[in-house]
Amino acid sequence: MTLIEAIVVLSVIMLIATAATPSFSGVFATQRLHRLVSELEWLLVQAKSEAVMRGEDVSIGLEAIPHHAEVLPPVTDDWTLVAMLANGETVLKPLSGADFPSLTLSRSFASDVLTVDSLTGRPHAAGSFFIGRGGQSQIRITFSNVTGRIYVCSLNGEAGYARC
Repeated sequence: MTLIEAIVVLSVIMLIATAATPSFSGVFATQRLHRLVSELEWLLVQAKSEAVMRGEDVSIGLEAIPHHAEVLPPVTDDWTLVAMLANGETVLKPLSGADFPSLTLSRSFASDVLTVDSLTGRPHAAGSFFIGRGGQSQIRITFSNVTGRIYVCSLNGEAGYARC
């Protein structure tokens, strides 16, 4: 193989790799979305388990999470969800927006604190989290105070989740 042939082969490979790059960025964005949904869902599941196991209410601070509205707030990653006991002891690994760039998180919970009951493992008030990207809500995670179930669905039937 001559030098010219090697340069032509490398040029073709670089051209193919360049054309494939935009499709990979979409795959990575979808994977980040799925990861945030999974981690938030499991934070709620583990908060339920910890509350019942310890016999103490577990609270998750929602102050940094904006209320859900028709239009999502600008993309921000300055939120952290921490599950803790009444004495301030953290019981689970915090979930941080810094790990999920370009995704938005909002809530419908009225209170700034989501409290999980120590006897039933249910939240004291029902509500939802909304996860979005590109300025639109895509996924809703609902925490029912009647059944204690956690429902995950897609508002538009996107991202592989069932339609709400």
